Amino acid sequence: MKKTKIKNRLRFTLQGIILLLLGYMLVRWGIDEAYTPDFEAYCPFGGLQALSSLFVRGSLACSMTSAQIVMGVVLLVGVVLFSKLFCGYICPLGTFSEWLGKIGTKFKIRREITGTTDKVLRLLKYVLLFVTFYFTLGSSELFCKNYDPFFATFTLFNVDVTVWMAILSIIILVGGSVLFRLFWCKYLCPLGAISNIFRFFILFAGVMGIYILLILGFSLEISYVWPLAIITGLAYILEITRMESKIFPFLKITRNDDICNNCTICTKSCPQGIPVAELEKVHHIDCNLCGECINSCSKEGAITINNKSNIKWLPATLVVILVVVGIYIGSTFRVATIDLRWVDEAKLENTKVYKRAGIKNIKCYGSAMAFARQMREVKGIYGIEAYADDHSIKLFYDPKIINHDKITEKLFSTSKVTIVNPDTNEQIQVIKVGLLGFFDQFDAYYLKQLLMQYGDVYGFDTKWGEPVETHIYFSATKNVNLEELKEHIESETLTYSISDIEKTVPLNFEVRGIEKMDQIINTTEFKKIMYAEYFKIFNNRDRYLNDEIGIYTVEFEFMDKSTSWVAYMQNHLSMQDTGVVAIHSNLVNENPYLQIDYVKSVTNEDKIVEMMNADSLEIHFRTGKVQNFANPFKYIQTKNPAN
Repeated sequence: MKKTKIKNRLRFTLQGIILLLLGYMLVRWGIDEAYTPDFEAYCPFGGLQALSSLFVRGSLACSMTSAQIVMGVVLLVGVVLFSKLFCGYICPLGTFSEWLGKIGTKFKIRREITGTTDKVLRLLKYVLLFVTFYFTLGSSELFCKNYDPFFATFTLFNVDVTVWMAILSIIILVGGSVLFRLFWCKYLCPLGAISNIFRFFILFAGVMGIYILLILGFSLEISYVWPLAIITGLAYILEITRMESKIFPFLKITRNDDICNNCTICTKSCPQGIPVAELEKVHHIDCNLCGECINSCSKEGAITINNKSNIKWLPATLVVILVVVGIYIGSTFRVATIDLRWVDEAKLENTKVYKRAGIKNIKCYGSAMAFARQMREVKGIYGIEAYADDHSIKLFYDPKIINHDKITEKLFSTSKVTIVNPDTNEQIQVIKVGLLGFFDQFDAYYLKQLLMQYGDVYGFDTKWGEPVETHIYFSATKNVNLEELKEHIESETLTYSISDIEKTVPLNFEVRGIEKMDQIINTTEFKKIMYAEYFKIFNNRDRYLNDEIGIYTVEFEFMDKSTSWVAYMQNHLSMQDTGVVAIHSNLVNENPYLQIDYVKSVTNEDKIVEMMNADSLEIHFRTGKVQNFANPFKYIQTKNPAN
């Protein structure tokens, strides 16, 4: 009996370790300002979506990593060879569901779902799986984040979560587990659907084999929707008609009728409600080799794995081995979020590789592609590999055209940031700082937050150099302690708030030289220095001759964030009227002006004024998302800028 108790503890110990790790991450997140937990770090479901995105689109979904892909593959290998071990030993949702079910049993409110109702409800997880993969593969963004009760709970409703979906999922998970046996796991879990599909491995391999043959062997263009629909549909039909998988996995629970005394304790102990006492070999689709039936049996050898009574420890051991192997393999190789070349092989032969980490705007597939489009416009750069997990890039460049230093300069984001507009006729002093660790717009945002906390700062601008040349503007009446300012800029962390949510990020700014410059400037000079000019052509501007182009000029009154709002106006106009072909903002005698170029034969100034005076700006993002913003340009009047 003692041995049985020890063996029972193996599964409980593994489940407990997972929950303790998650608890540790939550607690540390609450007390360590510099720590941000990654609850998806080894998520096999996210990894499988990423792998599918890599196959269909040639890119990773969102910020998925190689480790997650490997864990997804390890899960599938485990399902095919051994059983749904992840469900039985690791999955926190499965663990919670099982424990919550004991509450329902204790209060005698838990019910069994059987017959036609059971079969109909099993369709839901395949529908959810189809929807999840359909939207993920279409956008390279993980759709499961919208509703996943695990992700929502442990990230405290991260911005990627759709609140109503997640709350509904949590209610169903908790309530369903108490009232019905493993409701989420049986009827809604998309990972459970994938696991069942791979128990029907021949079905999966056959459909995918035909699909690959058609698109590669016969060069047919067939949407991924078809194999996805066929696999999920056939897997559901097989599940409800057979409720078992004959060949896979290779490990199965077996019962020796000669030893069994038919006490039915094994059936009562099964978390899935499988009638083990009535079977010689458990082929049931819900079996995850948890071993509870073996450990509950008082007759040695009556319930075993593959008729071998001395391998009760095997499932838990396999779980540990698979996880360790997955973590090791995942840490030894990398898959790029995007991997693109835009020249032929001949030009790539003599290229060199430029490497850089810390490109913080490489956050996912969309931002990586936007970055790649910028690099494609740089003469001499022929390709890119981008890795969202550590925000790093590899650029393939021709050293005869561009060198390492020039690429670094091209990557650098010049910043002009106004924090507070000075009063008219204000006298302003300039502090010059040499700054290491400053590279992109995220760094500009962090420096802005630091200086806002320091106080009495009008703004700053940056110019490329190593270190970056930074000018910080204060009122001439402020006594700036240079050593104190240096220490503040070199803070190890920054804590700031966005929409009442407090965030803490690590910083690595290092000051290399700080001095007060002799010059004193006035408000007019400050505005000219800080104004960020914007120029963009679009809608095939180069197809038209100059005499075909009309120019509409307008003054707008606000200065703060004018560049970003002009970019929004450009998006708004270009998407609604193909006759608008360019937009240019500039400063004339302290006043910001917009110059809008339009094709006279396609549109006119009245249409442009109507669009610019709309209640909101309709912005189209690269992801396909459309969002409306209140229009700060409304009711502006046409004016001619002074010469």
